[in-house]
Amino acid sequence: MLIGVDFGGTAVKAGLVDGGEVVRSTSTATRLDRGPTEILDAIASTVLALTPKPEAVGVAIPGEVNSEGRCWRLANVPGFEDVSIGEELSKRLSCPIAVENDATTAALGEQLYGHGRQHPSFLMVTLGTGVGGGLVIGQQLYPGSNGFAAEIGHNNVDSSADAPVCACGQRGCIEAFAGTKALLRRFAELGGTATEVLPISVSARRGEEAGKKTFEMMGRALGKGLAVIQNVLDLNAIVFSGGISASFDLIEQHIRAGLRENVFGKPPGEVPLLVSELGERAGVIGAAHLTTL
Repeated sequence: MLIGVDFGGTAVKAGLVDGGEVVRSTSTATRLDRGPTEILDAIASTVLALTPKPEAVGVAIPGEVNSEGRCWRLANVPGFEDVSIGEELSKRLSCPIAVENDATTAALGEQLYGHGRQHPSFLMVTLGTGVGGGLVIGQQLYPGSNGFAAEIGHNNVDSSADAPVCACGQRGCIEAFAGTKALLRRFAELGGTATEVLPISVSARRGEEAGKKTFEMMGRALGKGLAVIQNVLDLNAIVFSGGISASFDLIEQHIRAGLRENVFGKPPGEVPLLVSELGERAGVIGAAHLTTL
């Protein structure tokens, strides 16, 4: 049985995976106030809670990593610059470790057991603490030559001097409009009060302006950024996953409007916009299957 780990900005999730099913799972909170050593210890402990002697483990991380498992950086988890995550976890778990970007990993899961079975070329967009992307072209996972492929969250959609600052340090990134912190900031600016996304969704479903305008901001930024991807790749579909995708019905029309306004030709703007068939399981399932590639 395969083992997958989805290491995110809020939680570390691990699961025993059989095909497209998570047979057993466990999780622990990500302690952002701890350094890489303690976080890696926590990841290892989460795996060992599933099995005392793992044969191989696939790990999805919220950032860029090369083919040797060395991390470039994690925009929302400080201290991981140039950390050899694969090597460090291998020491702790005494088994081979495969490491990949979380959105790329989710795209692998979707390719094998979700919408990828009908759509040979698609972009996976992960919506949560950050905004990530994973790319499948012609039924082939494409992480890029350095692990940076489809990193859409840090594409610029607002070049104005007062554009919001992103966690990566730049201004005007998609993530600065569509990540969790961005939604909480905008909701507060509009008079709302929330510490998580759910109250914003509730507000929008009630028809309140604060909730509706917050999701409009998110959707328009995503649509503008995704139009660039469509102009280049003309994909069969765009698939959304991550916690905020539970509110996809509140942002879909705004994404579509942004696409239509910014694509070069009409057909790319009508690309199917889909919610992941695997949902929250996509990261763990995809991570487990990294060990089979």
